[in-house]
Amino acid sequence: MMGDSKERRVRWKGRHACETALSDPMSAIYSAIKAWTPPSGMFADSAVLLQVNSEQAQLLNRACFGRPYPPAIAPPPPSAPTYPPPIPGFDDSDSKEGLQFFQLALEEAFYLNYEMKVVDMMQEERVLLSHDELWRLMLKKKQHFVQHYKAYSHMRSKRWVVLSGIQFGADFMAYRHHPALVHSDYAVLVMLGEERQSRLNTWTELHAMGRLCGSVAKTLLLIYVKRKDAAVDSTFPSCLEDFDLETVEVNRWLPEKNREAGETLEENSELG
Repeated sequence: MMGDSKERRVRWKGRHACETALSDPMSAIYSAIKAWTPPSGMFADSAVLLQVNSEQAQLLNRACFGRPYPPAIAPPPPSAPTYPPPIPGFDDSDSKEGLQFFQLALEEAFYLNYEMKVVDMMQEERVLLSHDELWRLMLKKKQHFVQHYKAYSHMRSKRWVVLSGIQFGADFMAYRHHPALVHSDYAVLVMLGEERQSRLNTWTELHAMGRLCGSVAKTLLLIYVKRKDAAVDSTFPSCLEDFDLETVEVNRWLPEKNREAGETLEENSELG
């Protein structure tokens, strides 16, 4: 469904936001990230702290990976959106060589480590973690990490910007480009495929979520992540190939917007 995004009206922020986004595509930003010297990250509870220099921080900011840590109070927003937006609290003079920590979500950290291979992950005493070791640590730190990461990496691979959706009661929010330039298109819920769902079990819940998304001009996107085989060994990241993914857009059906001009329900033979 996300492949049909060209038909959706894009809600840009500001008169020149579209031109700015086209001049700085995500593919170019990803290429710049792949060319850097990999910085090192370490776990901090249920997140990852990554130490980066000024140039790396700017690239992470433009690609929307993580946020500065510790969080700083952002300055008042300008009258017109600025891109890339300033990084609150970042100052090259703060520390040696302008180093700063960025806090990454688990999905972001594993994507940068496993898919893009641009971040090294360390354990205590600066021991480098392999992809398999890092994967097993991720599984311990987040329930249903396999399904959430499969959905996250799918959207990122299509160059969507994927951020936390907790503010809207979703797992993720999907943007066409940096949130400083465009509003999000989708509120994303990750569905566990063949497993018993803990959400949207009734029409009331589905209707409530649909109304919430409609009130903030988002489309609800359900991503079903299903095992191809019940015997899948999920202790290695290679298991991601053994999961199928299906996306379903949930939209309200409005009769007045789905009939031809001047047509009544009685005249529409398809409705009986």
